[in-house]
Amino acid sequence: MTDDEKKIEEPEVTQDPLTAPEEKAAPAPEPTVSHEKETIHEIRYMEKPEEKKKSNKLKIIGVLLLILLIGVVAVFATLNVTIYAPIEGATYPYTTTYNVWFPLGKAVTVGGIDMVALSTQDEMMIAVDGETEKLDVGENKLISERRAVVKTLGQTVVDTNFQIYLTYRGLSNPQTANFHLAVKTSQQVPQFIVNLLIPKEISAVPA
Repeated sequence: MTDDEKKIEEPEVTQDPLTAPEEKAAPAPEPTVSHEKETIHEIRYMEKPEEKKKSNKLKIIGVLLLILLIGVVAVFATLNVTIYAPIEGATYPYTTTYNVWFPLGKAVTVGGIDMVALSTQDEMMIAVDGETEKLDVGENKLISERRAVVKTLGQTVVDTNFQIYLTYRGLSNPQTANFHLAVKTSQQVPQFIVNLLIPKEISAVPA
């Protein structure tokens, strides 16, 4: 009998279903619990109050800056200087100096005082409130003494006596005379306040 015949004759063995061991089903994988969404939600929940707090701070800062800006504009918009007769017995320890150029033959008002510069060779004639003063080149002369009261928003911020000294330096050109101008004050005054005493018609540079 050949091997092929043996294979054909051998009966196929089948397992008795009653005695066959039950096949155990593969255990289902345990479900993995993802906390990602909860974590993200928790982070977002925690960040929202911080963002809101930061936004509120920025709004408050913005409002304060706006109020400050409006206040500064109001202060400068209402700033004004009134000139009075000087208070007697004042001393003048503070000095602010300028290099200035007067237009010849034109009336200008410096610290509430009307001035007209007229040149004759090396001499300068200054008409101050109708009275004429003669200045030689290099000569330093007291031109006027007054009191200035500076107010803003109805409140007095500066109250000081002041003196104006002029030193004639010569002609810059046929239409302009150059002076050294000194403003002496009885109280310490910021320069931007002293600048209010000098009109726009005069070119002035702090010296």
